[in-house]
Amino acid sequence: MQFLILSWIVLEITNSASRMGFATFLFGLTGLVIVLFTGTFADRFDRRFVCVCTQLLMSVFLACLAALQLSDLIALWHVYVGVVFMAGSLAFNAPARAALVPDLVAREDVMNAVVLNSTVMNLGRVMGPVIGGVVIQYAGIGAALGLASGAYAAGGLTLLMVRLVSRNEIVERPSFLADLAAGFRYCWSNPVTFTVIGIGMVFGLFGMPYIHVIPAFAKEVLQANAGQVGVLMAGAGAGSLSGTLLLASLGNFPHKNWLLLGSMFLFAISLFFLAWSTWFWFSWVILFLLGLSDIFPMGTTVLQLSVPPELRGRAMSLWIVTIAFSLIGSFPMAVVADYANWATALAGGAVICLAAGLVLGVLRPTLRRLNV
Repeated sequence: MQFLILSWIVLEITNSASRMGFATFLFGLTGLVIVLFTGTFADRFDRRFVCVCTQLLMSVFLACLAALQLSDLIALWHVYVGVVFMAGSLAFNAPARAALVPDLVAREDVMNAVVLNSTVMNLGRVMGPVIGGVVIQYAGIGAALGLASGAYAAGGLTLLMVRLVSRNEIVERPSFLADLAAGFRYCWSNPVTFTVIGIGMVFGLFGMPYIHVIPAFAKEVLQANAGQVGVLMAGAGAGSLSGTLLLASLGNFPHKNWLLLGSMFLFAISLFFLAWSTWFWFSWVILFLLGLSDIFPMGTTVLQLSVPPELRGRAMSLWIVTIAFSLIGSFPMAVVADYANWATALAGGAVICLAAGLVLGVLRPTLRRLNV
């Protein structure tokens, strides 16, 4: 809901897809710079405490934007500043939240725990854009911002109910920078982390930005309003939800590598078809398939099971970089769309993702031989 609202504010102020893409790019760039360091915090401090504080901070930032919108004082720079602050908070939140999941369950339950976590988040991806679009349409952007602020606050307060979380020991540990360097060395030298994170970064930069440019794509190509944009974004969320439910039904499936490979190729092919779509409901079906083939839950599971617990936060911070890349990639994708067309922007990303899948997933043996 947050990204739909912020994107719609920028489109209302500027009527420019590239400026909307720049807001998302700014979010991703800020997160990318900060998240490289925040995984070390997740390995050194109480992960639950980090999550609660950052959720509440994001609630405050959105409440400030809501107040500016309701008082009719909001300007483009307010959105950009808010985006930077929220990205910084999320950069601390995401690695801690991802690394927290295996702290709560036994190893054989990690895949189902990751999938359950993804299922709940994907419910938000289904409901959030629809609710956000309807609220914008009938109550205004200020009300939608207030609702998003309340959702973040509720999430932070809910985390207070999580009990029996192991605390990370920080006694006699190396310096912060030494911890950081050790995490980078491990992820670079380990074939599994190098392959999975490398795939995630390519797909994040050239493929996943599709979800952040959907408001502009839908408005310009499909002539959709805010409510219809919400329905389209919910289609991708419904696909992701279906995918996570499918994964949950498989239990501790032994061939996680093949699921990841299949998701990569389904995603690239679906994105290529979206590039040429001019029909609303056909676009919705393609977005459903894109959500269904989301590589993030399976990539997360593979990393959670492959990385030692004491390095998990740092590995997760690099994996979260793939999300930051998806935000950064939305700006060049929107610029290409502005100066060429949406077909070129989306199809080009699809071809690059397909090539990365072939090189990193098929030609390199690591993923094909992986057994976790």
